[in-house]
Amino acid sequence: MTLSSALVHVFRDHPLGLCGKHDPVRSVSNVGSFEQRLSILTFGVVLDTKHLSQERWSALTAIHSHWLLDPSQVAYRSSAQVWTAMRETHISGPQHIARVWWQICRGVQGRYQGSWRDLFRANNNNVHTLQSYLQNNRTTFPVLAGPVISARWLDLVHRIGSVTLQGWESLIVPLPSHQKKTARLFSIAVDEVHPLLSSALDAWPASCRKLSEEFCGLAGCPGRKPG
Repeated sequence: MTLSSALVHVFRDHPLGLCGKHDPVRSVSNVGSFEQRLSILTFGVVLDTKHLSQERWSALTAIHSHWLLDPSQVAYRSSAQVWTAMRETHISGPQHIARVWWQICRGVQGRYQGSWRDLFRANNNNVHTLQSYLQNNRTTFPVLAGPVISARWLDLVHRIGSVTLQGWESLIVPLPSHQKKTARLFSIAVDEVHPLLSSALDAWPASCRKLSEEFCGLAGCPGRKPG
């Protein structure tokens, strides 16, 4: 199981992180409102289908109380207003994302009165049930319904959003080609990994400054010179 990798444990849990750097999405966990946390995580995943930087997550966290992150309000605006709000709050992204986010919020509002919690409950808080539901409702939940994006989203919902999801540990995404070289350095030779490991593999090249174990939690780091 790729979750057992030392890289995962340090990235997620070690106080020293990877040369002092941790999972960039951790700042979202400081938002007190449950629904606002989930809106940030959802919008962030839709905004960047790969991995947002710490600065981008922090920017979303800073506007957590804006109507842009409230599905019940977004649903009754227009996609043009969503696009304007993105520009006003300095949340950069392609213009079509404004319509995607508007469509998703309309779905959450229309079916679950704007509550992410109710969406999860209606699907038994189960990752496989949720992924099937999203894929069967791709028009209502564009982008988010994709198997890779939904796996990344549900990983964050479980770890950062404080939603206990059954089957979280079985989430998988294809190992992206740009991560394969890094994966080999950590003796990972599989084609599919947990999205948490994918996030860690994405972060490590930029985080590693070849510091000693006094400043980095990753013992035996392949980027560090021995001795």
